[in-house]
Amino acid sequence: MRMCIQAVTVTTSETLVRDLREAVSSGGLTVAYQPQFALDEGPPGGRPVAVEALCRWTHAPYGEIPPATFIPLAEDARLVEEIDIQVLERGAAQILDWSLSGRRIGLASNASPSHITMEYAEEVIARLEGTGLDPALVAIEITEAPSPQLLPEMRGALARLRSFGVAISIDDFGAGDTPIEMVESLPIDEVKIDRSLTQRADAAADAIVADVVSRARSQGWRVVAEGIETSDDLARSVRRGCHRGQGYLLGMPMSAEGIERLWDAPTLRG
Repeated sequence: MRMCIQAVTVTTSETLVRDLREAVSSGGLTVAYQPQFALDEGPPGGRPVAVEALCRWTHAPYGEIPPATFIPLAEDARLVEEIDIQVLERGAAQILDWSLSGRRIGLASNASPSHITMEYAEEVIARLEGTGLDPALVAIEITEAPSPQLLPEMRGALARLRSFGVAISIDDFGAGDTPIEMVESLPIDEVKIDRSLTQRADAAADAIVADVVSRARSQGWRVVAEGIETSDDLARSVRRGCHRGQGYLLGMPMSAEGIERLWDAPTLRG
């Protein structure tokens, strides 16, 4: 029985990889947007200041395939860089459309640290130039733990992106063991506090976030609290001095139309 189950699992994975490759090449992936709100002046209200672009895949006949399932498959199949680029390009086109209609909203788009090369930087620049979007509205998010051997090339690529006007964000800070000193050595503009810290109320978590916020003041970074899911998470993030907040309490990932409704009819949150 175990061998049979393993065979079915392998067959399903192979099918998903094949179908994912087809979805990537044919434009079959979609983008959802999770809003970010300003926290600088207390609990947020009104319009989102930015959105994070998130890849989504609806498979026939399996339905919605969660990112936790298809992103590892994409990594193994060497598809994740193209997925990241596609999400960035589609997100940028949407941001431009909003900008032209009077809705100034920033874009955050993810990139795997293993793909942050000079070639990647030039591809990002070419795609953004193709859309005509102001690069100042774009932030590239990379996870907090770049491999040490990648740091020299990554640093050059990040510097190239910043020289073009794109902001660089360190995502999920606090989820791993990367010291803030390593983050501080990179050319960045933003640090996103991982939900594991946002949702902790202990003194140790307070101290870690306080250190990030203190360094942000001296370095000119923006600090974003991720994973705000309760009113306590929100109040804690405001008290800690985070500049922006993101999470299910403030807004689930949604369609572009959902973001437009938030913008056009803002309501008080918190």
